[in-house]
Amino acid sequence: MRKFLLFSAALILTVLVMYNIWAEMGRAKEQASTVIAVSKTGFNYTEFGADSGKGNVIGMQPLLTPVNYSTAANFKNTLYIYFDQLKKQNKLTAKSVVVLPEYIGTWLVAANEKENIFQQPTMDGAMTNLVTSNLFKFIAHYYNAPAKDKMKYALFSMKGKQMAAIYEQVFSQLAKEFNCVIVAGSIALPDAFVNSGGKLEINSKGKIYNTSVVFGADGKIVPPLVKKIFPVDDEQVFSACGKEDQTPIFSTSAGKMALLICADSWFPAAYTTVAGKVDFIVIPSLGGVDSIWNAPWNGYNGFKAPADVDTTQYHKITEGDAWIKYSMGKRAPQSKIHYGMNVFFTGALWDLKPEGRVLVLNNDSLTVLAPSINEGRIVNLYLP
Repeated sequence: MRKFLLFSAALILTVLVMYNIWAEMGRAKEQASTVIAVSKTGFNYTEFGADSGKGNVIGMQPLLTPVNYSTAANFKNTLYIYFDQLKKQNKLTAKSVVVLPEYIGTWLVAANEKENIFQQPTMDGAMTNLVTSNLFKFIAHYYNAPAKDKMKYALFSMKGKQMAAIYEQVFSQLAKEFNCVIVAGSIALPDAFVNSGGKLEINSKGKIYNTSVVFGADGKIVPPLVKKIFPVDDEQVFSACGKEDQTPIFSTSAGKMALLICADSWFPAAYTTVAGKVDFIVIPSLGGVDSIWNAPWNGYNGFKAPADVDTTQYHKITEGDAWIKYSMGKRAPQSKIHYGMNVFFTGALWDLKPEGRVLVLNNDSLTVLAPSINEGRIVNLYLP
């Protein structure tokens, strides 16, 4: 029996050692080809208004693919090209506010993972790969996950510390290097907060929130962190709701700015603490493909429709019509906010291929730009 137990222990130890060796093999390294691919792709540029010297809001839609998230350097290099071109064209100044899409930091969950994760045809395949190469960490975070979708929670929780570190490092460096305010889209993190030293931290056992972070021109985080108040059904299975009474108001060199995350812009309650107190509003969004934008609208997602919504229009108007009628274009002017930018994600993240639009509010007039497919985009709104 003693020999059997020793043999079994030796076998288990051997398997564990072999697994750990395999799990660390083939992980992502710096890939200079990422920069070359992005620079060849380029981006288009659209401008609203004239430079009054009072500042501008820049919607930045980088074309993103899984390999752009393989390392911190690849992520930064991809974004750097857009900032650098703006700077060379004198569009990016000390009075600029750059806004990126919702969830732009979330896919850092794939950073430094096995290289074959970036070649997977589907997101499910990529995430399964991520689990198998981090199995013991995943199990530890899965066991007590405070969410319905324990797998998604465990993925973001086990990688949360690294995700937060890369996200802060990259956007802090870009803001400081280009001397501008950056609204860094958003990132799914477990109970993120700013510590006493001004650094982004997480509680790895806390609930996950879709969190947006603003970086000042000095590279430092500008409080408060903004957490999505009205996550949609697909988000609610792994993430929690932010507080309705948060005050997402920021003082910038371009004026007072309000920040809401995607679906929050559809709810009057989200505007309560910012109404009449800001000069412009920015909204990072994810969105979907163009066929969804033009498909019949299925109604409010995740929460009951506000009292001013005509629910008889469900299935009669398109998703795009509903964005125009019930989000920033209507609700910001009602809240005495006359300028704004709603930036959507664009790219190909495995089989998720969002086709980012941009909504621009210019003196209460709303413009909806066409989707950006296979190309990045910059939208510049000069403030009066």
